[in-house]
Amino acid sequence: MSAASSSSTSASAGPPSTSGEASISSNSSSSPSLIMQLILPPQLLSGPDAWPRGPLMTQAAHAAVAALVSSLPLSANAREYVGTPEALRGMHKVALKGPEKGEAGKEGLRGLSDKLKRGREEWEQRQKSGKLEDGEEEFPLHHLWIEQPEDVPTCIAVAPNRKPAALKKILNKCSLIRD
Repeated sequence: MSAASSSSTSASAGPPSTSGEASISSNSSSSPSLIMQLILPPQLLSGPDAWPRGPLMTQAAHAAVAALVSSLPLSANAREYVGTPEALRGMHKVALKGPEKGEAGKEGLRGLSDKLKRGREEWEQRQKSGKLEDGEEEFPLHHLWIEQPEDVPTCIAVAPNRKPAALKKILNKCSLIRD
């Protein structure tokens, strides 16, 4: 594991309700709370290729910061998530185990990242053409962190979101990390 990492930013959104719904205070009592999802590959969590928890935590931190910073200029949700001292004290994140290799249509996190990117692109197209449904939540950006020079995808961080239905559908194969 090298200290130098590279990353790739894309789109993404919230987990299924069975994968770690959390609530935080929101500016609007009628809106669901904001949350970020941190998705780690199962092969790095256990088994012969598992990484120690410390390095995995740093990979997730890198991805979370990258997703948040890259989404701030584009997303009201991201600005709300960190906009006040109260918001900072109420931040919520969930750690999810990503799909096994092959379950996302490609290998693991890269395939999931592609699906999240397409979800964001479709949302942006509907937004530009005025075809968003009433109350449709923003489909969040995401960031795929890739450890270099090994070229190992280590974490996807989904920018702050309110778990729109399209995101839940994409993340349905992810499960809450409980250990």
